[in-house]
Amino acid sequence: MYSEDVIDKVKRAHLLIIQRGLRLATAESCTGGKIADMITEVGGASRFFVGSVVAYHEDVKTEILGVAKDTVKTHGVVSSQTALEMAEGVRKLLKTDIGLSTTGNLGPEALEGKDVGLVYIGLCLPGKKYVKELRLKGQRQENKSEAAIKALELLIKKMEEQTS
Repeated sequence: MYSEDVIDKVKRAHLLIIQRGLRLATAESCTGGKIADMITEVGGASRFFVGSVVAYHEDVKTEILGVAKDTVKTHGVVSSQTALEMAEGVRKLLKTDIGLSTTGNLGPEALEGKDVGLVYIGLCLPGKKYVKELRLKGQRQENKSEAAIKALELLIKKMEEQTS
């Protein structure tokens, strides 16, 4: 289902997480569970992958993941702040070491006055937090896949940086 390149990235993420004895959870909005699907496409994910919350609606972000209502009111659901709070929230909720999240606007029209293709990835690693902004230009399905792949790439990059 996924390209060899994507599977190689998934395998790299598996290896990095397993080598460190860590556990991962994801909180996905615009990617709708695609990161979780990619991670579980390769056998052995049960050794570290705890689960995922597909937090598509604002209420799930605030009531389940603990994103502050003030964050949503001030910055919107499509924001770096929301992405970070989603990653931290799923990490706490599912009692993992790593939280990885996506939130964004895949279209078809602007949301909260923010352009189609604007996506934020949140990552909480032990002792560190990161956020990455994407400005994607493809069609909805392309952007969804690209955002999920970019989230995996961020996870891999930051975990590799921690060991070097």
